[in-house]
Amino acid sequence: MTLNTKGPCAQCAKKYSAGKASSHLLQCIAQTYTPSDLTSEGYLIRVSSNDYPSLYWMFLTIPKDFTLRILNDFLRDIWLECCGHLSAFYIGDLEYSSHPISGDGTLSMNKKMSQLMSPGLKFGYTYDMGSSTDLRLEVVASLVACPFDDITPMMRNDPPAFSCEMCDKPAEIICTLCGGKTCTDCREKHSCVVNEDDTYMLATLVNSPRTGVCGYE
Repeated sequence: MTLNTKGPCAQCAKKYSAGKASSHLLQCIAQTYTPSDLTSEGYLIRVSSNDYPSLYWMFLTIPKDFTLRILNDFLRDIWLECCGHLSAFYIGDLEYSSHPISGDGTLSMNKKMSQLMSPGLKFGYTYDMGSSTDLRLEVVASLVACPFDDITPMMRNDPPAFSCEMCDKPAEIICTLCGGKTCTDCREKHSCVVNEDDTYMLATLVNSPRTGVCGYE
């Protein structure tokens, strides 16, 4: 898939592709947040789909005292959660699991970001160990100031402009079996639909790397 997306800066609303977002955001963040009682040192992190990194992506700030578990909850809430699946971060040779089991080598997500993160660090994340959605993360930079009370999305891709596979109108439906995309009018003509009442495999197309997987809506 070669489709690229752009997204608006949360501060100035100018749009950039994922490849050009970092330099702009560092300038915008420095102009917006200065050290005060309402800010904390932290990190600017890029998160993207492992399979389609130029299609589904976001940049966020996170305070250094936040834990991996807080980041995990954020990613699940904004992009991934469907059926309460397990998830894990992979940093170096270590696995930090949402539900670590004693003796199996997995670690708790209660580690603070400051104990693990450094500029340039790249690491992985998986939601759902069956029908997996894999993300890649990169620490773009350390920040002298970011909002201390929350993870803050600074830029996120606009919804990809997919076309209906049959009529080229904007697609609104995705098939959970084959990944095909259709408009609402053509949904019952999709090849996986045996009869017009048998549309269980069709789901709403949403702006997430999890779209069309498991029970994600």
